[in-house]
Amino acid sequence: MSSQWLVATGVALAIGTAATLFFHTIQRRRDETAAGIVALSAISWRGFIGMVLQALQRRGYVHTTGTGEVSGDSDYVLEHPDGRWLLSCKHGATFVLGRNAVQALSSEMLLQGATGGLLVTQGRIDKEARGLSGKHRIELLDGEALWPELRDLMPAGQLDAITARTATQARRRILLSWLLALLAGVAVFIALPARETTATAAATTPAEAVTPATPAGEPVHIEAPPRASIDDQRAGLVSALGTLSAVDRAVWVSSSTLQVFVARSDDQATVDSVCALVLRQPDLTASRIQFSPPPGSGLPNRFLQCRSF
Repeated sequence: MSSQWLVATGVALAIGTAATLFFHTIQRRRDETAAGIVALSAISWRGFIGMVLQALQRRGYVHTTGTGEVSGDSDYVLEHPDGRWLLSCKHGATFVLGRNAVQALSSEMLLQGATGGLLVTQGRIDKEARGLSGKHRIELLDGEALWPELRDLMPAGQLDAITARTATQARRRILLSWLLALLAGVAVFIALPARETTATAAATTPAEAVTPATPAGEPVHIEAPPRASIDDQRAGLVSALGTLSAVDRAVWVSSSTLQVFVARSDDQATVDSVCALVLRQPDLTASRIQFSPPPGSGLPNRFLQCRSF
């Protein structure tokens, strides 16, 4: 029974722990990024470009001039230790920028003698634009890459609301995953004993049958059942071993050697279960047992006798 508890508990812990790590880290970051992009899109153009310039200033870019338009489509000249850079912003989460946006910025860089460019949007930048940007020394910052740059510059109240909401979502998902893990553990616990119970019933010999009651005072006479032939004992042992969950199959390789294919040849619990069935066969107790692990496991074969004489 203890082995079933260990397996069931291990399954539940593995599922619950994996789900906790996923929802608390990876999925929570994804949820926060999605909520952050929505919040950035709701900010005015002036507020958004101010946050972008402030974030770039921390990276060494100094704003010198810009068109200052309120349309959300403006170019700004930035000075950097390695030369002049041109910043182009597209304000709005619905933007999907392609090669045209990269080519337009590249042309403007040539006109203004810029050594590099930055294309920024809360929306998305497609693969074609990404492949082209490397040829023109243009850095791309779309929603998922932009949010980590601007996260700490969000108003404190908005950022707190986003983190609180995503934390609540993560807790709910983690709780649900542990409930599912518990159900999986219970299902494993219920499923495992059924096979071993069947194995025990199959291995029971006639000598273990319950003796019928007799009237009080009368002598009890129990006739010993006829002993099965050694061939029948060998066949019955192979059949009984096949019902064990840890045994793949068993075969007599000689009249005195039984080869048993197991999951692990050094598993003492499996050895004890096999020997318990071997010792039930009166003419086979001195048989030589070869425990063979699965091919490729790297474990050696193990030879033993269940009863030494």
